[in-house]
Amino acid sequence: MTGPRALAALALALALAACQRKAAPPAAQGGTDGGPAVATADGGAPARPQVKPPLPLAPVPADAEVITGVAEAPTARVLIKRLRAGAGGRPGRNDNVELEFSGWRPNGETFITTAARKRALPRNLATTAPGFAAAVQSMQVGERAMVWVPAELSYPGQPQGTPEATIYEIELIGFEPSPPTPPDVGAPPTTAAATPSGLRSLVVKPGTGTTHPRSFDLVTYHYTAWDATGRMFDSSELRKRPTTTLGFREFRGIEEALTQMVVGERRRVWLPPSLTDQSLPGLPRGTLCYELELTDLVPQAAPPAAPSLAELAAPPADARTTPRGVRFVIKKAGTGKVHPTPTDQVEVAFSGWTVDGHLFDSSIPHGVPITAPVGKFIPGWIEALTQMVAGDHARVWVPVELAFNHEPGRPAGPVVFDLELRAVAPAPPPGAPVTTTVPAKPAVKLVPTP
Repeated sequence: MTGPRALAALALALALAACQRKAAPPAAQGGTDGGPAVATADGGAPARPQVKPPLPLAPVPADAEVITGVAEAPTARVLIKRLRAGAGGRPGRNDNVELEFSGWRPNGETFITTAARKRALPRNLATTAPGFAAAVQSMQVGERAMVWVPAELSYPGQPQGTPEATIYEIELIGFEPSPPTPPDVGAPPTTAAATPSGLRSLVVKPGTGTTHPRSFDLVTYHYTAWDATGRMFDSSELRKRPTTTLGFREFRGIEEALTQMVVGERRRVWLPPSLTDQSLPGLPRGTLCYELELTDLVPQAAPPAAPSLAELAAPPADARTTPRGVRFVIKKAGTGKVHPTPTDQVEVAFSGWTVDGHLFDSSIPHGVPITAPVGKFIPGWIEALTQMVAGDHARVWVPVELAFNHEPGRPAGPVVFDLELRAVAPAPPPGAPVTTTVPAKPAVKLVPTP
């Protein structure tokens, strides 16, 4: 999955990396210095290579320039002492930059350095600490400088632990401009079309296609995303890798916007929080602005129609109940004789809906069932599959605790699945390889990634 939902995995990794006794300074969050890790004498966590700064860390030189007006703390002072002049351009707030740099805590400890890499480190300024980004934006390509960043501007988000000031030596090697920030990024103009869901959109460039994707069709598209202040927080265009996915696997707002487009079209959309997924760590809050460009469309097989809202809300009276509270109905009986055990290998075709009728995943469009040992599925599936036989078609109501249990980026409440158990095979003998297949780009983690 490479679309906007991919931000969840990145943000979770950043959050885990930042859980330290001291707050991890900005360059240490989500990055690496690429240098050799040196084990500490007591066998603890590896230490960073230590680098001598070109100037004393304190006091700050009297002729250092002052940068103020940074949005996150307008009165805070970033200080910069220019060590070597540059001759190139200056990057913008959302640009990708290539830097050689080292960073120090006030006590003189080097917490990051590119010195051991012997090559520049790429960064996107939109994802770095605001004080660090403001200093780099003031520099020209080829320039080298020392920068003192106050604690309130030293972190790209809420720090884990006690924030502290940071000091850097930075050399700007080069930069790549980001897609331009729309002038109306903070709020849609009155000319933007509106839908009942709250989606607002504006065609930036008409397309040449004639067919609108359905939510289950395979689409390829580029996107760039900004928060309401104009800070870019994700872009497939900067990565130069478009997203290919089924529409229903994206945010509901992105899914809806894609179904309004044709191939070749570029559209600017404004998504209220109800059309994104506010459970994702690191996703900006409030209305988000995306520009989408649809580059390809491949029609897929249609999944089954969603059950009625009444049926999604509650199973019928004759539904069977498993010991842990999963409810299910056999809609079509199979001819199998054996109930699979948790170690048996099964082949399952499936579709899943939230209780408001939204299809969030299905193997039907790709035509590839999921194959794995029963015990690798979510608990609700295990409960249901072990009550089925090959050939059974079942509708299954799974409570949240046995579905995705409030996992960020997954359906938040109870869910309903249609399951077709196509085949059952005994568990392979010990030591034999276990085959696991999933539909391309699954959005829902039913089995672990190999």
